[in-house]
Amino acid sequence: MDRNPYVILGIPFGASRAEANGAFARKARALRRSAADLDLMTDLTWALQRIDVSIREPAAAMEMYRIPADPEAFQGEGEGVLRPPPERLAPADGDRDAALEALRRAAAREYLRHLVTVRAARIALPPP
Repeated sequence: MDRNPYVILGIPFGASRAEANGAFARKARALRRSAADLDLMTDLTWALQRIDVSIREPAAAMEMYRIPADPEAFQGEGEGVLRPPPERLAPADGDRDAALEALRRAAAREYLRHLVTVRAARIALPPP
């Protein structure tokens, strides 16, 4: 299955029919206000119908992919396993001023090459 009714409605897996109805109403209202596509309303209707009819025991449903019910599950406070601190690179040895100047020269050559190519494309060659 490539569509998940819970994801379409924006509700956690296994949500009740009442929660599905509320999500459908909110999303349908937003669609009417934004004059959005009819396909989105069709998707919302399909999702509501799918939750109502086919999923009698959500815990036993294995054909549908699931997302965390808590949207803040992957947002930790501060640093940790899911949010490691930034790693600072050690300063490289060498002459930074010379490296910057070489980079500037390379950029100037590339820009000059670009200008010559653009100008050459505008010039009409005389017939032989």
